[in-house]
Amino acid sequence: MKHTVCFIDDKIPVAEYFDDTDIITGSVIKYLLKQEATNWEDVAVKNMCERLLNEPDNWSVSAFTSPAFYDNYTRDNVYAPEIVIYDWDYNYNGDESEKHLQEILKTSYTMVFVFSGSDHIDEINEIVSKEEFKKFGDRLSVVDKNENNSIDSVFSQIEQKERNNFSFAYGFEVVRNSNKTMNSILSEVSLLSIESFVSSIGEFDGNKYISTNEQFIDAIMPRFKSVLQNTHTLSNISVKKTAEPELNSIREIWAYRLYDKTTTNNVQMGDIIKDDNNNYFLVVSSDCHLLDFWKKNFGYIAVIPMSIIESDDAKKLIKRNHNLEITSLTSNKKSPMTILPCLQTEEGLKDFLIIPKTIRTIEIEKNDEQQKSLVYENFDSYYKVTSVADPFKSPLIQFIMDNITGYGCPDYPKVLKDDLLCKIEKLQS
Repeated sequence: MKHTVCFIDDKIPVAEYFDDTDIITGSVIKYLLKQEATNWEDVAVKNMCERLLNEPDNWSVSAFTSPAFYDNYTRDNVYAPEIVIYDWDYNYNGDESEKHLQEILKTSYTMVFVFSGSDHIDEINEIVSKEEFKKFGDRLSVVDKNENNSIDSVFSQIEQKERNNFSFAYGFEVVRNSNKTMNSILSEVSLLSIESFVSSIGEFDGNKYISTNEQFIDAIMPRFKSVLQNTHTLSNISVKKTAEPELNSIREIWAYRLYDKTTTNNVQMGDIIKDDNNNYFLVVSSDCHLLDFWKKNFGYIAVIPMSIIESDDAKKLIKRNHNLEITSLTSNKKSPMTILPCLQTEEGLKDFLIIPKTIRTIEIEKNDEQQKSLVYENFDSYYKVTSVADPFKSPLIQFIMDNITGYGCPDYPKVLKDDLLCKIEKLQS
């Protein structure tokens, strides 16, 4: 599998021949290596470049002479290398190096090797062990380039990531397939004029059509999912079983799947909020009504209280109804309640009981007569925690709405029920 590698190092001797503020391609690095007069101050970087370029089927190589040049380029171009060899000492400034390193890790799934030969190696190790870097897990490593086996150490860690890290193993294919999918969609949309497209998904406002970002995404994403799913599939997603799945790992993965932590100003259906007393609620008012909140909802937002499973409130509620057979968010047909699991709280991942019958409304006063949509600035004493993500949000809200009042119907008498059950059992035998 081919991987993309980017060096960020001011010791790459490009300035004598080319613009050192732009991306340095693999062809340029090859040229520099062939020039005997070229002075490579950093032998370790030179040796690593040679090793990578000698295996063109496995590696695509590029470079920048400064993290600032890398940042500038990634802002203007679709560029996300899988591996970054990061020189901390490009013009030693610990604060700047730390800031750029965080930005690289936050904005891509890139694996970063801080490849340093300075006397500051202990200080660098101390910095990357800070709490703000821990969340990036094993995507960050410090390698002392003065060690004899420094290059082998980098390659050894890359091989390990290929075996154990999903994003690293499949990332290039995911990005490539996503780009192909979006290009095919834009090709289809290009058959329409801007006016035709925007007028079909947006709203008329005086003398022009306006489409919000949400409307654009709603129009594009179903098509994106369909094309990606049916045309550009990932190859051979499999892993050899070596042990039983760990509960903690499964809970972490489902916490990622179930919730969307994207920061938004507008209050939206599916948001999970909490008040000053640490009580949690699920917003069930529709997005359409929240966008014109005081006109369509008269200033009232509908929410469902959420109770942590271990709490006294949850215990009391569950004792009233023992028919809990939860296999998914909406599978519990024997009881008008469900469990929303693996929500990140200050005490760790917690599971919450949701009972639609407990629906309530909160009145919110309008502070600005010009304002239409409900935003969190208006939502005094309530704060967004996260939001339930699709494809879970819509079925959950539907389950809740179906169970707020239910669809009542008289039961069959026991004799008739037993007779029907007996017929079904005969069919199954």
